[in-house]
Amino acid sequence: MFAMRMKLNDQIIKSESFEPIYINGKNQGFSFDVQLAYYRGHYLSDIDLIEVYVDGEKIPSEAVTFGLNGKELPLYKLPLAVTEFWSQVDLAKINVLRLGGLVGEHEIELKLMLRIPYMELGPDHQFMPLDSGETVVVNLKGE
Repeated sequence: MFAMRMKLNDQIIKSESFEPIYINGKNQGFSFDVQLAYYRGHYLSDIDLIEVYVDGEKIPSEAVTFGLNGKELPLYKLPLAVTEFWSQVDLAKINVLRLGGLVGEHEIELKLMLRIPYMELGPDHQFMPLDSGETVVVNLKGE
């Protein structure tokens, strides 16, 4: 599939932002910040795909939320977020529930595909896809 790619930042996934998520005192997941890889912002409803992989294994979408502007949304609600705007300079927070959290060295892949609503490619509302994903290797210490 053809997709436009424009990486304006050194990091899309901010490696230094990884933090554990504790529930009832136990490490039950992790979060990280993401910066949009395009010179213009997008409404969250323009996100066509968002997936998180740990060491090649896809995290179930029910275990992932997207945080922006003080709101945390499950992925299935992103197509309905027509008034939530993600500016290129704002960091979004991806929260992932994962039993035992994330300790040690891991490859994290974020698949993030948006559509550019002002670049129509053809009939039937086909718009230019924008690949805003990235893969990083992080080494997180346990407690």
